[in-house]
Amino acid sequence: MNRDDSQLGRKYDRLYGAPPESGAPIPPSPICVHGYPRDRNQALVYLARPGGRLLEVGCGSGVVLATLAPQYDQVVGTELSSNRAQAARQRLAHLANVEIVTGTLEDLLALNPEPFDVILWADVIEHIPDVIQAMASLAKLARPGTQLVTVTPNVAYLPHRLRLLLGRAPVTSLPLHGNHGFREKPHETELLDGGHLHYFTYRQLEILYQVAGFQPRRRLGIGRRLSRLRNLWPTLLSGEVCLVGEYVGARLAPEAG
Repeated sequence: MNRDDSQLGRKYDRLYGAPPESGAPIPPSPICVHGYPRDRNQALVYLARPGGRLLEVGCGSGVVLATLAPQYDQVVGTELSSNRAQAARQRLAHLANVEIVTGTLEDLLALNPEPFDVILWADVIEHIPDVIQAMASLAKLARPGTQLVTVTPNVAYLPHRLRLLLGRAPVTSLPLHGNHGFREKPHETELLDGGHLHYFTYRQLEILYQVAGFQPRRRLGIGRRLSRLRNLWPTLLSGEVCLVGEYVGARLAPEAG
């Protein structure tokens, strides 16, 4: 982990802290999906293809890994925040096939892991300074046919478009801060808009997939209400970009459009 990553990790430690229930084991299958997914964690569980080796980048508290672990031979989670990584390690200690790595994708690559069959990351890519390099790192962790599921805020979501029309910055982090990405008291802001450095649309993320050698396969719209309706026009009605693709082993030329 380089100096910049270490500083950013400390910021996230201060932003999130250690979950108060960090020592309590996560019960089996804490995430249940009925119908269309309503949030990012449900989307990951809903879309993840079972079998083989699973990687979740930015695993947070570990609830997704706890839900999916029985479906895989080996499960690995990475987390930049040392506080959150330690909490996840403690809460998943009862699952023998789960490993938590503290650090970045580059730190994981340095361990020379075997390729993964499924790679998940939700609300992570918007925090990464060099997204093209990050996608190249994911390609090094994949084999032909590896499934990649990405969830990230959708800057083309209708409420964000309306805010821009009114001359206001779209605020995409949770919890939402209405003051243009600042906390209500700006001097108390640890990371502007929760540390989001980039904003994506479905099409932009599809191009990024293709540049790294992943073939986009499916768009999914998600939301806490009217989730089925959001899939009629996800580019406008889904608050999150949710994209599924497969690694094809070579870089692709992005399709026009």
